[in-house]
Amino acid sequence: MVISSLVCSAPGWARTPEPGTQPATAPSVPSPGERLALQIALIEDSRNPPETRRAIARELLLQGWPEAPARLATVLAGSSEQARIAVASALLDLPALLDPVYLDPLLGMLADASSEVRSVAGQVLASYGDVGVIARLRVIASDSKQPRAARLGAIGALALMTERAAVDALAELLYDGDPAVADAAMGAFQRSASMDFADDRKAAQAWWMETRSLSDDAWGRLQTRRLIQRERELNARLAALEARLGRVLEANFQRSTDGERAAQVAEYLADPSLSIRLLGLRLVQQHVGEGRPHESVPRELVARIRELMNSRNPVEQAEAVRAVASFRQPADGETFKALLPQAVARPVQLALINALGYCGDASAVGPLVGLADSASPEVRAEVIAALGRLAERDVLTDASHEPVVGLLLQAFKDTPPAQVAVRERIVWAMGNVGDPDFADALATALERTEAVAVRQQAVRAIALLKDAKLADALVAATGDPDTLVRRTAVETLSSIGSSERHLQALWARLSSPPEADEAVRQAAWRGALTLLLARSPAEIDAWIGRLPGDSRQRAQRTAEILQRLLAHANSGGSSDRADVALLHARLAAQYAALDQVDDAQAEFEKALAELRAAGSPQAEKVAAELLRFALTRERYDRALSELLAKGAVMSVTESYWRVIKEEVEVRMTPDAIDSALFMLDSVQRWPPGEWSDAARQGLLELYDRAVDLKVSTPTTRTAQSSVEPA
Repeated sequence: MVISSLVCSAPGWARTPEPGTQPATAPSVPSPGERLALQIALIEDSRNPPETRRAIARELLLQGWPEAPARLATVLAGSSEQARIAVASALLDLPALLDPVYLDPLLGMLADASSEVRSVAGQVLASYGDVGVIARLRVIASDSKQPRAARLGAIGALALMTERAAVDALAELLYDGDPAVADAAMGAFQRSASMDFADDRKAAQAWWMETRSLSDDAWGRLQTRRLIQRERELNARLAALEARLGRVLEANFQRSTDGERAAQVAEYLADPSLSIRLLGLRLVQQHVGEGRPHESVPRELVARIRELMNSRNPVEQAEAVRAVASFRQPADGETFKALLPQAVARPVQLALINALGYCGDASAVGPLVGLADSASPEVRAEVIAALGRLAERDVLTDASHEPVVGLLLQAFKDTPPAQVAVRERIVWAMGNVGDPDFADALATALERTEAVAVRQQAVRAIALLKDAKLADALVAATGDPDTLVRRTAVETLSSIGSSERHLQALWARLSSPPEADEAVRQAAWRGALTLLLARSPAEIDAWIGRLPGDSRQRAQRTAEILQRLLAHANSGGSSDRADVALLHARLAAQYAALDQVDDAQAEFEKALAELRAAGSPQAEKVAAELLRFALTRERYDRALSELLAKGAVMSVTESYWRVIKEEVEVRMTPDAIDSALFMLDSVQRWPPGEWSDAARQGLLELYDRAVDLKVSTPTTRTAQSSVEPA
């Protein structure tokens, strides 16, 4: 007790050392009168701070001594300003202990020079209610001979009273001869009546003339409604003000260094306003949530936050729990688990459940599951989320796994699709727990009748579960209206699918339409490649023939398939050298279609070298295709002619001749004749082998026809052919 400590420390009451032997008589104890005198002296002692004086006055009032009111009234009538304020403030704190003996000194305080004295006196007088106080205030306020300060003090007290007599007293002063009094009366009238007349005296007076004749019951109901409305408006304004202040403080917090942030939060947590303390707790969570280590929060600040977990305000207590949980310290899990059975307020209970998800271990499963069995839907949803987080953190044991699975399955069964948020949370938790028993529930959650959010979590859960038995359920999901569901379904089907149906589902998403999203199309293509490469060459060729898109898109995708096949073969997947060489040849053809001429020529040359080394009869065909490619792309030169001529027998050169003849023949037109002559010039200069007589004769005939066409065609090419008859 404050009084006890002060009394013991006062002069004359200091404890003396105990004598070696006990005195014959008991030590004297101060009488109530002496204690009363001492406490009055402490109230009037200017060395004591205001808070101490007020506390002493409060405790003196609470003692209930009969002599106390008269002595306190003497203080109120005294000359010590701070003593008068202390006693009046104590009376304001304890309105049930008001005594008529205080009225005269309080009324006298209304004329004091100190505005603080006048204000606290008016507040205490307003707390009396109408026991003759209003009449006395009315006399002072309306008496023009009274000091203006006293009149204004009386008006201020009347403003705090909602009784009809107080409003009537103020109405009489609306047109007082003293403008200051009239203005004060106008403001007080509006406050007492809980009305806003925009300082319009005529409107205020007219309203009062209509209202003053109401019965007491009607007046009471009217005042109650107005006071409730005013309280709502004040609360709304206060909430808006606190929200604006919070935004300003938060913006300042964002711009501050870690050291400055700690000082700011410490100040917020010590603020008397609950809203500011809550802001401080939220800012701590935000600070840690930005990726900063919890060690960046000073220890003394952490200790203060932990203290607030014992706050009597459930909202503040819950926010403190969340702030401590944001540190993500497993050691706090035991604290949260111990507090959970004691939590009565719903916000605190929810916060503790949430915190256990982030900081608890497998031992938290039992209490959480027990809560879910008998709790409200709101608590059950939070329990499910906490269990999902425990699984996400990989802290569940084999023993705790089974009850979690059972709870989630039952919760899914009990929760209708219309409860989207809860159902989404259940499916999310299933994905984290990852039990095969969830397969049927997850397949159900993928159906179009479910909300998008639920389907998204279902396809995510299947992806985490990686259960091949769920691949068929993903087929329909690859065509889901939601892009995220489609993409995840496609990606998951790519990893767990295997059948023709699965490949067909992926194949259907390769082009637009039907697939409008490029990311989904690319994911489908990657998945189709994976499934395709597990098939036989004949099956692969059949699927290549079904590739969608234009010629360039088909060439690009065919090239990717061939590249993957080559990579597989080169890593030991194929031992047939000729087969690998033919893959190079096919890849070369696709590169040529894509105008990747360097890559195309390199692949043709690899194929030819491998086929010749393997003694494959396919070498002749590939060599002819290489010649065709080189001629049509104007890449034929000495080096290539030597490569083609190497080991070329007459049958090979005959195939070369057929290629040359075909390509020149199609260019025997006025527009393409220069290209035909260029081909003839190149093979004449660097023949790819020994020509047969028939081939040599055929070349001469082609040359003659080309020259004749050239002569009859306007010059379109500056280069001249150098072909001469052999």
